[in-house]
Amino acid sequence: MSSSNSSDIKGFLLTLEENSYPMSACNEDDITKLKNLSPTQKLPLTYVEFMSKAGNGIHFLKGTHYTMKVISELKEWAVELLDENNFSRKLTNNQFVFMMHQGYMFWYFNLDEGDNPPVYHYDECIDNLTEFRKVSDTLSEFLMSWYD
Repeated sequence: MSSSNSSDIKGFLLTLEENSYPMSACNEDDITKLKNLSPTQKLPLTYVEFMSKAGNGIHFLKGTHYTMKVISELKEWAVELLDENNFSRKLTNNQFVFMMHQGYMFWYFNLDEGDNPPVYHYDECIDNLTEFRKVSDTLSEFLMSWYD
């Protein structure tokens, strides 16, 4: 399996755009607000490219919270979920929660793992979970897998 890079998400989104797939882009102000949510003021290039094209909605993520409307609240919701479940691990400033589904699971990446970082997951429905689970080696692969 070849390793994906951030241009994979760009090409994927361009193909969707060319086929008039339903998605709503972010504007420059949105991207600035997004970067300001990061303690480093930087975000992985793959994430910025995805949000630039689909940060205000994309059909295959309908029902999943990730858009500009809620992005500033996701980490707070994730922290509350971990607290409610007495989960032993805590989120750090290096971890950026970028998606949540139905209030019982969320996904994050580490800000210091490059422009196409691995994706980690927490799901309160998994019994005896003691660690966050790595679910993808790259953010681009993770996002594209939702389309399949």
